[in-house]
Amino acid sequence: MKIGNVDISGQLVLAPMAAVNCTAFRMLCKENKASLVYTQMFDAELVKNKSKREVKELLNINEAERPVTVQLIGNNEESLVKSVKLVEDYADIVDFNVGCSEKEFLELGYGAFLLSNLPLLENLAKKIVKATAKPVTVKMRIGLDAQNIIAVKVAKMLESAGAAAVCIHGRTAQQKLSKRVNWTIMKQVKEKLAIPVMANGDVTSYMQGVDLLGRTGCDFVMIGRGARDCPWIFDPEKSSIDNCEIKKQILRFIELYNEFEKRGSSQEVREHVFWMLRDFVTKQNTRAVLKLRYIGEIEDFVCSLE
Repeated sequence: MKIGNVDISGQLVLAPMAAVNCTAFRMLCKENKASLVYTQMFDAELVKNKSKREVKELLNINEAERPVTVQLIGNNEESLVKSVKLVEDYADIVDFNVGCSEKEFLELGYGAFLLSNLPLLENLAKKIVKATAKPVTVKMRIGLDAQNIIAVKVAKMLESAGAAAVCIHGRTAQQKLSKRVNWTIMKQVKEKLAIPVMANGDVTSYMQGVDLLGRTGCDFVMIGRGARDCPWIFDPEKSSIDNCEIKKQILRFIELYNEFEKRGSSQEVREHVFWMLRDFVTKQNTRAVLKLRYIGEIEDFVCSLE
């Protein structure tokens, strides 16, 4: 399967998640058979004035992760085009965020807000596509609210603008991450488009991902929070893993973090460890990891769990 000229080996994709998708986490998901990984979202206004070296360090993409999608957010044509040209040497695919529903970004006119201004969205999509030889994809919501479900119309417009694929989060911006995803709309989008379509929302297991593919007919399923807690969700052979395997996964994350991240942030590590301990069966207090100050202490804590 392909997105533009990029070969994708499977159908389960890691979603872009702010403050989650560090290099170590992306690499762990890739080791667990994620077919495509996304960086976290980057604001074009913050990227546009960086040097190539600074952008390379910001993205921190390792060859073992590829293929990798770099996601940008913004609403200024010049800033987006400049940012695309800065990231394209490191990205296999460039994604434009039309799905973020956080208040601070909506107030800036970013993300899902663009669904209220389709002429601007169409122009931005065309300019981003024109700015790079890399495939351009768009991650979007089905609409701003229940009275404005416009996913099919917008997806067709984006296809005409040159998008190589679209990802449909099956909720409105107003819903944020609440209520059930609307898989029917995702199915309708897929039926109307010739380009690949990703379905996104509420997948917390490998089998749920397979089920969503079947329900929607989509080409890929994108997984966010389910992967944050269980980076092994992409591997059908790890659909049910025991404490020993969970510990191995966590210790592997810490190993990757120590090797590939320069920040040395114990806060970042302990949050990831806490998320991955969700299904760890123990009478010990796993929340205690959130109070640890050093990465070495976190590693020792994980090793001590029974």
